[in-house]
Amino acid sequence: MPPTHARSLWHSVRTHGFTLTALARHASRVHRDRLGLVVGDWSATFGELWRAAEGVAAVLYIGPLERTPRPVVIACSGPAMPIALVAVARLGIDVMPVSPGSLEEYRRAVPRDALLIHDGEPPAWHRGPTVGAAQIVEWSTSDGSGLAHARRRARIVLPDRSMAGTITTHVQGAMGVQGLRQLAGLHDRLGLEGTDVILTCAPLHRGKGLQLFGMALLTGATLANAAHAPAAERIRIIRERFVSVLSASPSQLAGILDELERTGEDAPRLRRILVAGQDLDADLVRRLHLVWGPIVLSAYGSVQTGTVALATPELLSAHPGTVGRRLPGADFGIVGHAGRGDASGLLWVRGAHATVITEDRARIEDGMLTIDGPMTQPDTSD
Repeated sequence: MPPTHARSLWHSVRTHGFTLTALARHASRVHRDRLGLVVGDWSATFGELWRAAEGVAAVLYIGPLERTPRPVVIACSGPAMPIALVAVARLGIDVMPVSPGSLEEYRRAVPRDALLIHDGEPPAWHRGPTVGAAQIVEWSTSDGSGLAHARRRARIVLPDRSMAGTITTHVQGAMGVQGLRQLAGLHDRLGLEGTDVILTCAPLHRGKGLQLFGMALLTGATLANAAHAPAAERIRIIRERFVSVLSASPSQLAGILDELERTGEDAPRLRRILVAGQDLDADLVRRLHLVWGPIVLSAYGSVQTGTVALATPELLSAHPGTVGRRLPGADFGIVGHAGRGDASGLLWVRGAHATVITEDRARIEDGMLTIDGPMTQPDTSD
């Protein structure tokens, strides 16, 4: 990182802490005119994203929030989601991003008096104020440059559902030194550069999408989102946007491979493929290597801890079933087994100030983690 970028990041962190707000403010300074975010037909540079977020933050604070901080739930898609997320974080208010389709499922975790930013009609059980997603996009042209610094540092609240259907919420505060080490370790192993264009197939409200959003803000890479898009549309985006890094779940990648085989067209060029969200099958690794070569990385983590393990292309070529080795600032082990030796059983993971006993059966061999049972929360978004 150049000295000017390091100074900008340090200044932002001193003001906003190790938070999404600090990364967004830093990106608006040092990567201002670079294309930062693409969602559907909407796109913005890093500078435009920050100005849009400040404009929305100013209107929200004076209008729906009535200068009184209250939790904000973002249950919308499209460009309104990332704009609102940065805007609420800029105000230092706790924010819960939720898929619009999962709002009813997570209703017990949603504060009833929260400000709800939503698509469509608000649910009858919600008692707090509401704002439509279209209004957020309209407010993004407002002037928020005079907005004062918030005294509080925003926390992101992520709801999660266990295999048994139990809903829990994870409050993610400032990432701190440990979280920054995880982010830096993921960045180093993935090898992201400011010239990269990243296509993420995970919605930006999910852990993987948020993590890649933070990495784009840190590095100046462009992040394109294609959640819920068909395989043919994702292939088109890869070609037209000159995507170099693809992040997707195994089922999403299998859909892209099936579409290429169906049409008979040549595969678009890629530099890295990051696989996460579901158990990775060795056959899929071989299919990906046949098409693109050894450029596949496999990641594993949880909503509470973020990514804790990553397999490089070299490791994945030699051991196709593994999800990798520990990232800096993270750890994992087998419940009831002391030390870091080889073991198998119920997996626990640690990262981002949280230690979680997962619902996954796993084995650890020579420091490599392999999942033998179902993932805690399989990614079913297509």
